[in-house]
This record gives sequence, C-alpha cells and structure tokens, in this order.
Amino acid sequence: MTSVSGRALERLVYRSDSLGVAEGPVDLSTIVSTSVRNNGRRKITGALAHEAGTFVQVLEGDAEALTALMETIELDDRHRNVRVLARWPVQAQLFLGWAMVLVDTRRLSPHLSKLVSQTGSGAQVTGVLAGLANARLGSAA
Repeated sequence: MTSVSGRALERLVYRSDSLGVAEGPVDLSTIVSTSVRNNGRRKITGALAHEAGTFVQVLEGDAEALTALMETIELDDRHRNVRVLARWPVQAQLFLGWAMVLVDTRRLSPHLSKLVSQTGSGAQVTGVLAGLANARLGSAA
C-alpha cells in the first residue's frame, strides 16, 4: 500500500531521554498540539508516550517525511540520546486518523512499562502503544 503522496509507507519507532525534568515537568500538551499541526501537513500519523523520563514514539508515513521529522527530533533540545528501535515498510497505518495521539501509560504493568521505556523492540513497543491508543479511542466513544 502507498501513502497519500503515492510513496511507500513506513513505520519508525524511537526512544529518547527526556530533557525537561530539571526545568519542571515536560509539557506534553504543547508537544502533542505542535505534532498534530506539523504531522497533519506531512501526512504522518503516530503515538507518543512519556514513560519513566523517556519519550517513546511510533511514527508512520512517507519515508522522506519520516527522515525529515527524525532530523528535527534529533535537534530538539527536549531530547537526548535518540535511538531508532526499528524502521520498516508497512501496508497500512495503525494510527490512521491520529496525526499524534498521546497514550496514557499509567496503568501499564511494571513489565510493560519497562518494555516501553527500556527493553522492548520496535514491534513490541508498537503493539503496546497501539493497544493503548485503541483503548483511548474506545473510551472516547
């Protein structure tokens, strides 16, 4: 399947250390609102979690758009130690309709919390965040 732009779709998953703790809590609402605006223009969808001082994000869209977005993220002073966990072609977007969804990780088990923030592979993290996004969508209905 191809994206709206006619190019192949990809999914990218990354983790980064959050740099906002010394100045106070990270303002996730500002990050999400900016992401919704910018990702909407780029036809990128995805999910964001902030768990144990770590940003974890699944992004989906055109390969060039994802590369450009990752360059922006790597230069963002709220991130340190950006690590791409996986990047692969996909047939469809899991987060279709979500330019960016903030998922609530507070109810994750200790095992899943560690999986998201520290040890999980890109596919594992994607599965957990997709489940949390679907739960959010279900609770909004």
